[in-house]
Amino acid sequence: MFISFYRVIKASLQDFIRNFWLSVVTTSILALALISVNILLVLNILAGVAVDAVSQRISVSIYLKPTAGEEVVAAMKSSLLVQPSVMEVTVTSADEALQKLQERHPDNEAIQNAVTELGKNPLGPSLAVKARNTADYPAILASLESPAYAPYIQEKNFDDHRELIARIRRISEKVESTAISVSALFAIISLLIVWNSIRITIYTHREEIGIMRLVGASAWFIRLPYVIEALLYSVLATLIAAAVIFPVAGAVGPSIRNFFDGTQFDLLGFFQREGWRIFGTEFLSAAALTTITSGIAVGIYLKR
Repeated sequence: MFISFYRVIKASLQDFIRNFWLSVVTTSILALALISVNILLVLNILAGVAVDAVSQRISVSIYLKPTAGEEVVAAMKSSLLVQPSVMEVTVTSADEALQKLQERHPDNEAIQNAVTELGKNPLGPSLAVKARNTADYPAILASLESPAYAPYIQEKNFDDHRELIARIRRISEKVESTAISVSALFAIISLLIVWNSIRITIYTHREEIGIMRLVGASAWFIRLPYVIEALLYSVLATLIAAAVIFPVAGAVGPSIRNFFDGTQFDLLGFFQREGWRIFGTEFLSAAALTTITSGIAVGIYLKR
């Protein structure tokens, strides 16, 4: 049995070398398919990073009326901080709000003289609320609609942020659906390439296959070298894809961090942590598809 298996392996390697350029083309197509799948995976991850980056910068502002005193503001802050979904609450007093407004518009006399002309500060205090998850903002704001707080609330600016987050999430969903569609397309193309490669190999060995059938060789003994050859395509394609992805990830990783303004996402580190899982899954998928395709191609030929 060991000798038979050795002969099968030897025959597979000989076929691979004998049809060298066909093997190179087939392996290259498979490698490009795997590289493309990894690029789409990265794009999908970056879409999620973009959502997280925007979410971390969002703090919903609640602008209060000038009649809201310090006790009301303190009570609102306390009621927000006790909620598990609230990460941080920052209070800006009416005087601080006026000072910031005057600093932003130093040449506007109406703003600079607002207190003098009106006799009082026209602005009220505000609270900047940062949630642990953007999906929690509606519930957080709804908690302030109680009769104790609602009369003091002048404006809430969450709507614009919510639209921005929703737009990014829609883009992320489109990237994900596109990645699935393109991956399926590459899988079909790769299977067709493997199918034709095996058929060409079978054709070049048709006389040998005929002799093997005459001497009583089993269908599996005839089929196995081509299945192993297809498996070899998958092994080499996965190694090539990994050899390309890791250096590229290391090269573009710093640019991605700069683009997202110092995000902690490390592309190279991600592939170093998840590489075995990612490329292992891709190899198993490619191996399953190519070996099944090869087996079917040989089986169809043997039934003639």
